[in-house]
Amino acid sequence: MKKIFFTLIACISIAFAEVKNININADILKNYQVVDIRTPKEWDYTGIIKNAAKISFYKEDGTLNENFLQEIKKLKSIKPIALVCKSGARSAKASALLSQNGIEVINLQGGMNALLSQGYQTTK
Repeated sequence: MKKIFFTLIACISIAFAEVKNININADILKNYQVVDIRTPKEWDYTGIIKNAAKISFYKEDGTLNENFLQEIKKLKSIKPIALVCKSGARSAKASALLSQNGIEVINLQGGMNALLSQGYQTTK
């Protein structure tokens, strides 16, 4: 029941939230506390952005991480938070959820696919 409720809240949040989107590139990364919301398997496969926090939006089984909001709230950063995923679609959903809950975030459009295609070197 908890999973169904969280999924419903996430869907409603996406419909009503305003999210700032910017195209990802290596130059802008230093301006943000980047949060990589992909799964651990994805982190292992491609590596991560240097100094990015790792907080999965979905679990490996495809269900939402019901602790996602609380984990984001624990971040301590003087920089604005920017979310990144594989392509930008998942981070758009997560950004909408966070925005609906009063947390200002940026969605990094294009995600890791775009960043890697620009020649960005990740850390393992």
